[in-house]
Amino acid sequence: MDTNDSAMLLQVFSSVFEDFAFMFVDADDDPPEPDSDCCPCLFAQISFSGRDHQGRLEAGAPADLCGELAENILGTGPEDLPEDAAEQAITEVLNVACGYLLAEKFGTDEVFDLSIPDTRTLSEPEWNELAAGGRHLFLRVDESPMLVRLVLDA
Repeated sequence: MDTNDSAMLLQVFSSVFEDFAFMFVDADDDPPEPDSDCCPCLFAQISFSGRDHQGRLEAGAPADLCGELAENILGTGPEDLPEDAAEQAITEVLNVACGYLLAEKFGTDEVFDLSIPDTRTLSEPEWNELAAGGRHLFLRVDESPMLVRLVLDA
């Protein structure tokens, strides 16, 4: 991922988390440590397709962070959250971030179709493999690790 895309991802995710969930995002130069005890984790992706550009946006985060995200979005405590609130929260943030990112990167003249976001649970080995792969930008959201990546199709 090039430096411009990394800076844009940081800017977009910072804005979305701060405005949408009152959470703060910082860049983290060091990948999360293996066995960082953050699993289970959730991994979400959304695909986009426009006249001239297509690809996908990915995000992975500990399920606890996604639960906290849901609490902040809904303004409620954990006891009042629906069972799938953590999954819904990360997909909603990814959906909003994707819209912001596409407008920032490609302007507002190109119209994009977005897929329905897909979310799955990651095991600790899967999380560690993503973190060690070197393809994701590492963020800290209120001190919790998060991985994000923009993939553009050729």
